[in-house]
Amino acid sequence: MLNIYVLEDHFIQQNRIEEVIHTILKKNNIKVGDFEVFDKPNQLLESVTERGSHQLFFLDIQIKDDTKKGLEVAKQIRKSDPYANIVFFTTHSEYLPLRSEERRVGKECRSRWS
Repeated sequence: MLNIYVLEDHFIQQNRIEEVIHTILKKNNIKVGDFEVFDKPNQLLESVTERGSHQLFFLDIQIKDDTKKGLEVAKQIRKSDPYANIVFFTTHSEYLPLRSEERRVGKECRSRWS
């Protein structure tokens, strides 16, 4: 069963992403085990106990004033779970240049699956 974890530090954005995810799950009749939303990276990392491709993480790139916190969290997730699925999101268009670093993290993921 799919487990979903969201890291977003702004309450309004938490509600929006949660609503979008629930809509997609319902529309596609996808069953979910855990569905948890966090505003602090440490809470998310401490909460996750399972490993595998049934883990889906939605990570905001910027948490508080740290512009790359979501990427750092993804690296920690990847160290302990090379098969987890990670999706990055942000409301800040100025972070689009970070996409090259996101791709690098993604390539590391794919190379571990090969």
